[in-house]
Amino acid sequence: MADSNAISQLTRGVAMDVQSLDSLKTASRHRPEQAATEAAQQFEALFIQQMMKSMRQAGGESELFNSNAMRTYTDMFDQQLASEMAAGKGIGLAEQLLQQLQQKPR
Repeated sequence: MADSNAISQLTRGVAMDVQSLDSLKTASRHRPEQAATEAAQQFEALFIQQMMKSMRQAGGESELFNSNAMRTYTDMFDQQLASEMAAGKGIGLAEQLLQQLQQKPR
C-alpha cells in the first residue's frame, strides 16, 4: 500500500508534466499494474481537459476575461481540475482502459 501511494504522489505532482511521465515510466518497471492504473488516470485527465477546452471554446469568449494571462490561467486551472477529477472517481474512462489492457490475448 505504501508503494502505491508513493507512485501516486510521484505522478500527480503537477498534472501531466514531463517529470511525472518520467516517474511513471520508472515506476512501471517495478510495479506495472499500479503504473498502468496511473497511466489510465492520466489519459482520462487529458481527455477531460480536452473536453473542457472544447466546452469553453463553444461558449465563446467574454470581453471581460479576454487576455493572454486569463487564457493561461484558465488552461492551467482546467489541467489541474481534470487531473483531480480523474484521480477521484473520474468519468469511467480509466476503468475501461484498464479492463482493455488487462485482457489476456487469445
